Amino acid sequence: MNVGFTVFARDGEAEFRLRDHGHKDRPALVTEAAIPGVRLVLMGRLYYRADLRAGLNLATPELHDPAAANDAALALAVYRQRGLEGLERLEGDFALTIWDASQRRLISMRDPLGGYPIFYTVHQGAVAASTHMEPLLESLPSRTLNQEYLADYFTSAWESVDESADGRTVYQGIQRVLSGTMAVFHPASGKVEHRRYWDWLERRVDPGTDDVAKLGEQYLDLLRAAVRTRLRGRSASHLSGGMDSTGAALIARDCLNGSEPLHALSLVYERLPYLALERPYLESALEQPGIMPHRVNGDEILAFDSIDTAPFHDEPCPWLHRLGVEEALTATAARAGVATVMTGLGADEMLDLLPFHLTELLRSGRLWAAWSEASRWARAANSNIWTQLGPFGFANLKPAWMRMGLGNWLRGGYAPWGRQTEFTVAPWMLPDFARRMNLRGRSLDNLRHIHHTCRPVGLSMAVSSIRQACGDFSRLHLAAPQGMMLTHPYRDPRVLSLGLGIQSRVRPQPGAQQKPILAAAMRDILPECILNRRRKGHFNEVYYVGLSRNLRSLEALIEQAPVDDLGFLDKATLLDCLQRAALGNAADAQSLLPLDRTISLLVWFTQQHRDRQRQCQPIAARHFGQRERVDAASMAA
Repeated sequence: MNVGFTVFARDGEAEFRLRDHGHKDRPALVTEAAIPGVRLVLMGRLYYRADLRAGLNLATPELHDPAAANDAALALAVYRQRGLEGLERLEGDFALTIWDASQRRLISMRDPLGGYPIFYTVHQGAVAASTHMEPLLESLPSRTLNQEYLADYFTSAWESVDESADGRTVYQGIQRVLSGTMAVFHPASGKVEHRRYWDWLERRVDPGTDDVAKLGEQYLDLLRAAVRTRLRGRSASHLSGGMDSTGAALIARDCLNGSEPLHALSLVYERLPYLALERPYLESALEQPGIMPHRVNGDEILAFDSIDTAPFHDEPCPWLHRLGVEEALTATAARAGVATVMTGLGADEMLDLLPFHLTELLRSGRLWAAWSEASRWARAANSNIWTQLGPFGFANLKPAWMRMGLGNWLRGGYAPWGRQTEFTVAPWMLPDFARRMNLRGRSLDNLRHIHHTCRPVGLSMAVSSIRQACGDFSRLHLAAPQGMMLTHPYRDPRVLSLGLGIQSRVRPQPGAQQKPILAAAMRDILPECILNRRRKGHFNEVYYVGLSRNLRSLEALIEQAPVDDLGFLDKATLLDCLQRAALGNAADAQSLLPLDRTISLLVWFTQQHRDRQRQCQPIAARHFGQRERVDAASMAA
């Protein structure tokens, strides 16, 4: 079920098509409100509603009736009384569209983290905007793949995909409204105004101190408010036994204040020996008062198990190997009648402070200070000094092409299997495609963007990590059809803005505590065993055992994928690398990211092909050997 909305506007009129989840026992995810001449539809939720209502005239038609004062009504009141500038104050996980007949304009907007997508087309005096791509594709004369998008997809350094600065999508002729942006459409003229209202660097908040205890207090205040504003209906939280998820869960439990228990969704392991070691930490949290545990057997949910049953999705999702876990937790929450699910995602990027200040010491010529600092970190980690001074210091002073590796750069960005990094070209990319689409150059641009958007390097990487988190496959395709809101309080913009301020001010210190500021915030909340643990377990077992178990089906997927005519993939090399990976011989996790991305892309291609076969409408896919320049104007036309 595609929960969401589509709006068509032309000739001074607009048609709205809405579809909600249909679960009457859970709050609506798609709401609408209207006054004469203005209609608004919103998918998702608004947060900090009391702050938003302050200063509004509450006697307006859209707000005077409490039963009708849904999120869409509140947003409409803000627009009516404060215009576009007022909309910039909205906070939440949402996408909205407004038709203003008096101004003859359509306005679409997404929150700073892009909680839900909005795609659009502009053509011959008509505008269509939708949370799903399919209604827009039906109006196009053909479905032509956007090779620029796919080239960026292959060279992204993250597990998820950054949204391109020009808003391109996988299909030519369809654009996206970027996160933290308003798009104002004028159907009569075909003009589109893009109004970016959110800049993470400008929004960072200086905490005014580098004292860890005081920073913990500030962070806890914001995180508690972020959790409280998200609690709506019966609530649950992912709880893994780590500091992040357990902290968010216990804060939510406290905010509920005994009115009802917090449902805890937890994967438990017995047969996978490394992950079985997590059980004592997990149980120490699940045994807390006010927690209703839901233990999900993780031993039988391995990587790639659900690759063949992925829900139909508009664009490739790079992490489909983890889909089984997401599906199991979502199904468990749905059976419990949950309306809101929270996760612990987002704390690592802001609060797991690594010694990137070594780069700044070297850059300023303070060589002895850099050596001494790297020595402290090496002693604390029981490692060689160059494991600290290399990646966190000298590497960030090299030109991008040197960081790729001289041999890899000379090979056009290619690296042999097992020695790939996030900035090299996968060996199964055909050379002609890699050359024509400049995959090496794109990878180098990504490297510069991640490490050198601003200074210091740690801040640049933190900002990049926020940008890559835009969008949420599980929220749209798994939670929404069940009538549930999946949300991430650590990624609340207020919390992230303070986190960026902490990155700018605080010098990380080596020691036993992984996230000292979060530990200070949680000192009176978490069980001691979780508060004092150094590191949390990883999921390598789940990945490699799952890859081995699903090897035959993955091989069949590759062999049968309908991409032979597109000219970008060497299937024989991909199959060879897949078989090597199943033996566990990849040098590190970064070597596996291109493999995961490519498999997920082939799943998407297979879905699209089957869908077109059912509708007898072939995809018009230009061979990638014939490169075509596609600018933003032509894609929007």
